[in-house]
Amino acid sequence: MLPNWLLIPALLCCVVNVSGQFGPFKQDSGYVTVRRGAHMFYWLFYTTADERSYTDRPLVVWLQGGPGGSSTGIGNFEILGPLDLSLQERNYTWVKNFNVLFIDNPVGTGYSYVDDWSFLTTTNDQIAVDFVNLMRGFYEKHAEFEGVPLYIYGQSYGGKMAVDMGIRMHEAEQAGTIRSNLRGIAMGNAWIHPVDLTLTWGPLLLAAGLVDETGYQNIQAAAREAERLFDEGLYAQSTDAWAATQTQVFRATHNVDFYNILTKTQGFGPDTRTDYEIARELTIRDMSYSAMSRQEEYDLNFLMNGPVKEALGIPAHVRWGSLSNAVFDQQRGDFMKPVTEGIEKLLNETDIIVQKYNGNLDLICDTPGQMLWMDRLQWAGAEGYRSAPRQPIWENNRLEGYSKSYGNLRFFWINMAGHSVPRDNPAGSNAFLRDMTSFG
Repeated sequence: MLPNWLLIPALLCCVVNVSGQFGPFKQDSGYVTVRRGAHMFYWLFYTTADERSYTDRPLVVWLQGGPGGSSTGIGNFEILGPLDLSLQERNYTWVKNFNVLFIDNPVGTGYSYVDDWSFLTTTNDQIAVDFVNLMRGFYEKHAEFEGVPLYIYGQSYGGKMAVDMGIRMHEAEQAGTIRSNLRGIAMGNAWIHPVDLTLTWGPLLLAAGLVDETGYQNIQAAAREAERLFDEGLYAQSTDAWAATQTQVFRATHNVDFYNILTKTQGFGPDTRTDYEIARELTIRDMSYSAMSRQEEYDLNFLMNGPVKEALGIPAHVRWGSLSNAVFDQQRGDFMKPVTEGIEKLLNETDIIVQKYNGNLDLICDTPGQMLWMDRLQWAGAEGYRSAPRQPIWENNRLEGYSKSYGNLRFFWINMAGHSVPRDNPAGSNAFLRDMTSFG
């Protein structure tokens, strides 16, 4: 049975918010046409913090991974929004401390849509340009947020997107074409250097006792093939080899959960899908399957294409998530490319905080793989960062992980967390939120 507030007709709220309202929290949502044929959807939740004005707290953008994972759906209801999938208030929602802006991007993701598939993006930079245009439209409607500290938090592929978004936003600010106040970007269990990550799956699983020597060798052989194809500039083929490496992991581990190595994903059994199709589905999902299917929870697809769609006034022709596979497919040639040069650019040319956090139980974006590219970064503070001490993170007398920082670069190791740190370890998440924003 749906809660009473959900049964109130959306029309009653349309006087204030043209797009309607879902739930009791103060919010706004709408579309921005970021370029001809491309329409991006955002959903803003105003902070519930006890402040004179909600603009006394920062604006935090949340980006889901994939590419093709929906922030307004997965990020909102499954990770850190004000309501969970049982439509109960989440006690650790980020809305308690921040104004949170969920964005369905790239275009074609979630409620965002295109007039034709030819308008889908193919590169990380194209995604970033669309994002800047989305934010321009957002500030036109919400001028009160101009000057308010802005932070971009991205999970998985969202973390990869955040790098180029940070560069493009900074350029727009410098040019005076947007009145934002970008202070930092955060990359959570992010797909920053795909080859490094894929090559470390085998060693991590072997060290954890989850594979034997034969399984390890099979995984590494597939990973090295992904590396070889990448080195030869065959980027789409490298993506296919990455998918084949995932299949080798499933075989060797009997379906370990790629997003938390302490659990197993749902068994596939006989499957007519290709390795690529299976990997694409899991990556768009961007969440642990072990965290799904609780009896008291609503099905996310039902919520987003039923009650939420009706309440927010989403156009009838838009079906939430219907283009996710196409979004992923269009990025196939860009999927395995790293964004470490972009991180170096941010570190060397701006004072924007660049924060990396990682749950240590994740496999797909594992911590050992992150350390490889971190140690190779070429920037003015590289030596200072390498020699900086690692500090413990204590929250309520519990060791939640470790942190290391120098200049505008930070790294957070978070214990007892897999791919989605804010959901798995809210207490540990407070540490990196406070470090960047001073709230949390």
